[in-house]
Amino acid sequence: MSNTNQKIFFKKESDSFYKELKEEIENYFVEKNMNKYANNFMYFKMIFFFLIYIGSYSTIFYCPNTYYLIINYSFIGIWGVFLGLNIGHDAAHNAIFKTKKYNKLLVHVFDLLGTNSYNWKNRHVGAHHLYPNVMNMDSDIQQTNVVKIFPSDKHKSFHFIQYLYMPFLYMIYIFRWVVYRDFKDVFSSNIGGYDNSKYPIIEVIKMLLFKFIYLFSFIILPWLILKLPFYYFLLLFLLLTVFASLCITMVLLSTHVGEDANFPEPDKNGEMPHSWSHHHLITAGDFSTNSFVITHLFGGFNHHVIHHLFQNICHIHYPELTKILIRISKKHGLKYRFKKYLTAAVLSHFKLLYKNRKAYN
Repeated sequence: MSNTNQKIFFKKESDSFYKELKEEIENYFVEKNMNKYANNFMYFKMIFFFLIYIGSYSTIFYCPNTYYLIINYSFIGIWGVFLGLNIGHDAAHNAIFKTKKYNKLLVHVFDLLGTNSYNWKNRHVGAHHLYPNVMNMDSDIQQTNVVKIFPSDKHKSFHFIQYLYMPFLYMIYIFRWVVYRDFKDVFSSNIGGYDNSKYPIIEVIKMLLFKFIYLFSFIILPWLILKLPFYYFLLLFLLLTVFASLCITMVLLSTHVGEDANFPEPDKNGEMPHSWSHHHLITAGDFSTNSFVITHLFGGFNHHVIHHLFQNICHIHYPELTKILIRISKKHGLKYRFKKYLTAAVLSHFKLLYKNRKAYN
């Protein structure tokens, strides 16, 4: 069982799987005369996603109809997730532009959505991508004792019905992130396997500023302009976060924590049982990879295995790269995990919760 003070390392690559996969992918870009960053279609996507989000927000002030506001706030919650997954996520991995400062600028998409980009990048890139599915190290998966994801994690009596209550708790995922988790991270010396002890004061200031702008934009400003009751916009904001939460958790639950998920643990010396590439192959899973719509709404998250193996490649290339991954994995006799449909992947997560409802033996 790992702990945050333990140095973890992977075994040496035991075969030529990753070397061959890397060479095939490099050849793909050479043959297509492309680079691994964004292409024209990705630039179009970014502009399109921004325009839809800005346009939807703008209509709040021109269509004060009660039913329209309910629909619009719900839609903005969902579209904000798409914006973060397509732009903020790739930018955090320096996968949109070759020049890192431009990626760093676009990471602030998360801040505009009320979620702190500094904390998210530390959690996602600094912990999750280094130690996916490793207990006490992967902060993207292990966030609260309310749910038992890891089979060997601490068991609570209420975990027996976690598959029943977690759908409701997942509905407050974004709200908790905006109003609690980001502030908690400021005072956390470790975020999973990431050393968070030296927290820059400028990042605290930025976080407070962006959160004020976000809450002002969706609660206070509409209230001042539309002259509707203040509580009404509080409820609309809660509705926005509920729809955003349902959207983002569908994606997050479908990539690492299904019924057939693997949770490798290091030995007493900190050595993991697999090589780096094999670890990522067995801990990540894909879903709906043949769906153009899901791929481009969810920013390629459904091609999650190739993302973990090559996190600095723009998701716009993932559909073709996944085909290469499947072929090379099969050649080396390695299992590639995927679900044909998103619904099956989400259901698989709740099967895991059901399986983990009892104490680990």
